[in-house]
Amino acid sequence: MAFHPTNARTCGRVSAADGDGDGERPSKKARHRNTTSLIRPASRRVQAPAPVVDRRREAATIAYINAHAERKDKLLVSSEQPHVRLRADAMRSLTVPLSQDGPERKISAVVLDASIQLIQYHVSKNGRRVLLLGVEEQDWLQYLGSLPRTAEHLTEQDVADMAATAGRYLENDMVFFLVNHKEHFFTAALDFGKGEYQVLDSGNYARYNGARFYEEAMSEIRRGVGRCMKEAGRAHVAGWKLRLEAGLPEQTDESSCGLFALKWMQLWDGEELARSFSMGDVHAFRTKLAEELVFSEMNRMQEVKEEIESKMTQMRFK
Repeated sequence: MAFHPTNARTCGRVSAADGDGDGERPSKKARHRNTTSLIRPASRRVQAPAPVVDRRREAATIAYINAHAERKDKLLVSSEQPHVRLRADAMRSLTVPLSQDGPERKISAVVLDASIQLIQYHVSKNGRRVLLLGVEEQDWLQYLGSLPRTAEHLTEQDVADMAATAGRYLENDMVFFLVNHKEHFFTAALDFGKGEYQVLDSGNYARYNGARFYEEAMSEIRRGVGRCMKEAGRAHVAGWKLRLEAGLPEQTDESSCGLFALKWMQLWDGEELARSFSMGDVHAFRTKLAEELVFSEMNRMQEVKEEIESKMTQMRFK
């Protein structure tokens, strides 16, 4: 049965429990100190080479995660710069088969943010500099956007952080935001060259919900960006419109919106996707992501990698 977005309950992040079972998320202010819309017609899709896949290591990674799936104390991914912690119970959602489509397959914001921080899909797109930001950035911008407009409600540190945020954004041609709204993930790309926010979402979700859903989701984020840009003398950015991109691949399950959001970040260049993909590719991406996270060069859990590689020698493949 095709995915009907208005009935979706399972494609958002785990809320308050993110910091307990999934991994570690510092407070939005502390972590930040660490470092009616127009619809654009579908553009021509350019096929880029598909990534090389190591099926044996993927299968061994999935088996290893499943073996430790109930353990909240089993650390599988650990990095200091950036600061990332992922435990086995958080990564279990990447191993659940489609036959169990539902709450167990939903991917939390912690896993998605770790993916953005540890897996560098692109440092540039067609020569354009890009910045990829996760749900933690959404928290920060919504905090700013929710504050009263008067300056006395801002601390000196807030003002310094806002200026630093604007500086980071303006070093790039495009800034990608991972957005969670009403338990649904999508991507918004701030394009400085075109002076607009481009909204990228699984096709039928956008069709059923329309512009109002995205205007509501982005309202405080846009105000937060506007406050930061004001500190850099670019206050007009706050008035840039949302443009909902049409003709994108469609989601047909109830739990993969976060993976689609990562795909937009990976493949969108401001005009088109570098490579078209299907729902089947997204299902495959789920298990590939588990392997990429564990075997990231920044993951310091070498014993986990060694145990998985040892398991590979014991598995039979067709």
